[in-house]
Amino acid sequence: MSKISSIQFWYLRAEAHFQFLDLFSQTISDFPVVNDVIGPFTGEFHDLLWKERDLVDASKASDYTQQIADADHRNDQLITGIKETIAAGLHHFDHNVAEAAQSLSLRMRAFGEVQAKSYEEELTAAELLIAAFRSPEYAAKVETVGLTVWVNQLDSSVQSFRQLLELRNAETAGKPQQRLRELRKQIEVVYHHMIERLNSAANLDETGKYNDFINLVNTRITYFNDHNHHPAPKSIRTADVEHITPRPYTGKAVTPIPRVYFNGEELFFAKDFTLTYKDNVKPGVAEVNITGKGNFGGKRIVTFNIVQDI
Repeated sequence: MSKISSIQFWYLRAEAHFQFLDLFSQTISDFPVVNDVIGPFTGEFHDLLWKERDLVDASKASDYTQQIADADHRNDQLITGIKETIAAGLHHFDHNVAEAAQSLSLRMRAFGEVQAKSYEEELTAAELLIAAFRSPEYAAKVETVGLTVWVNQLDSSVQSFRQLLELRNAETAGKPQQRLRELRKQIEVVYHHMIERLNSAANLDETGKYNDFINLVNTRITYFNDHNHHPAPKSIRTADVEHITPRPYTGKAVTPIPRVYFNGEELFFAKDFTLTYKDNVKPGVAEVNITGKGNFGGKRIVTFNIVQDI
């Protein structure tokens, strides 16, 4: 007996979710014998489907899209320039410059490929990079390598980028996202009612008249499940975190980025984990909350000291 397989809706992002259901709708129209079984549900299904399409389109639309893309390109150029300046400094005839460049190069590694991240991830990474390069630990090295102007330019560009993102977020706040989540739940309920009917009809049928439809839908389900599946995350709790050395009190928030390793491989901030801080302004013990991201899950807390004088 053939039956329609399960689709892992919870793995599908907005566009993929709509795309699968839209293909399912088109397939139904090609098989009149199926309409005879699920007819009572098709009207509601198509009505919800078109509403989902409109919300998916609305979630992508913004007057700030091109401005944000241009600002992102500017950030990418500046970050590339910083990397190239550091790379050139590694081969400088002056030992002090080469040594400073080596230290900055190692610090850059913790950020991974900043330009390849999403807008929000890139923004956060760039802001933390600026803070790191302006910290007492690296400021003199940045000056030695000749990066001070580059860092100042990146800071200005990043601030403009953040303003554009905030304007876009304000423009779309409360519009499609929440309604889209609610609509997904509604249309999935109708879809499952349709599948239950079809599987019951196929179970009772001895002629195989539903087999072509079921096989086609199952092929698409396999594709969407395989291409949108996210493996179970590894736990950040079992990662090794390098000790954070004491940081000087500056009167401002202190935001070191710890070096994190999993099975000997260094993880990248904003790609593999995110950071939040607690009690990180005044002298004393500060906390860094490391939260897994992407292929990593879980949380862990490490501490470091903020001291009045080092």
